[in-house]
Amino acid sequence: MEDKLFIGLDVSKDWIDIAVHAAAGAAGKALRIANTPAAITSWTAGLKRARVGLVAFEPTGGYERAARQCLVEAGLPFARVHPNEIVAFRARRGVKAKTDAIDAALIAEFAALELSRRGLGPLVEGDESLRELSARRRQLAACLHAERCRAAMAQSAIVKSSLAAMVTALETALDGVEAAIAAHIKASADLSAAAARLQSLKGIGPVNVHTLLGELPELGRLSGKEIAALVGLAPRNRESGRKRGRATTGHGRPGVRRALFNAARCAIRWNPLMKAFYDRLTQINGRHGKAALTAVMRKMLVTLNAIARDGEPWKHALARHSARGTAGITLARQ
Repeated sequence: MEDKLFIGLDVSKDWIDIAVHAAAGAAGKALRIANTPAAITSWTAGLKRARVGLVAFEPTGGYERAARQCLVEAGLPFARVHPNEIVAFRARRGVKAKTDAIDAALIAEFAALELSRRGLGPLVEGDESLRELSARRRQLAACLHAERCRAAMAQSAIVKSSLAAMVTALETALDGVEAAIAAHIKASADLSAAAARLQSLKGIGPVNVHTLLGELPELGRLSGKEIAALVGLAPRNRESGRKRGRATTGHGRPGVRRALFNAARCAIRWNPLMKAFYDRLTQINGRHGKAALTAVMRKMLVTLNAIARDGEPWKHALARHSARGTAGITLARQ
């Protein structure tokens, strides 16, 4: 890795600042290009694939998508870095000034000194259309809920009329997006088969399925611990000396966590195995209800990961009541 180049990209709406850090410690001259596919493709064409160790960048609300697509097309290794990691790295390096060029240099240095030692696997490219549709459905659902809440409290006739019009428009838009999602999944044999397998786990419905398929393409490709950490359901311990803080979860994929939260609430009512797991945590182990529900979310995620990995429906979904009132458990698709 001594002759490899590690490249940091600081992405903004209009341009991208590029910094290069060599494994030997030498830094190249900073560069700024337009954040357009043409400019990025021209830049990647001048790179020697064999010399690039890693290209790193932070997610910036979608402005990084053009860069990511161009890197995929160029066959260059890249990684998305959580902003909190760069903040911590900045503090460790004692860098107080902040400009786009400095940020790009920090990301490049972080890639060379930290990411290169982690043995990162390749990023999994998912279905971008399904991801966008899933995200848009979530946005519309949130807006619709907010407008309905406002309508319930409104007093003015004009305000009520305005809210009613907005609710109608949002409902129409939401129906259209949901129909598009269903059509997109139905049009793909692989997506349809994957959706059927995931829904074999009782508590998982259509919204959970398209969220997982669209926003968690790594499902089935990582271990249970890795997928839980990626989504943000792996507890982080807080211990120092005699102090024992409460473990917390977070970061990761908030959209996926929200979908799993609703799935877990359903599962602890209608999925006998998940209900038994939840009851054991709360009634025997004395866990707080919210902590127990988070544990159910993680258990469901790990189960879904195994379903996607093995390409088989949930094994308990095949059980059937041999007769009414027997001890058999039916866990067929909802």
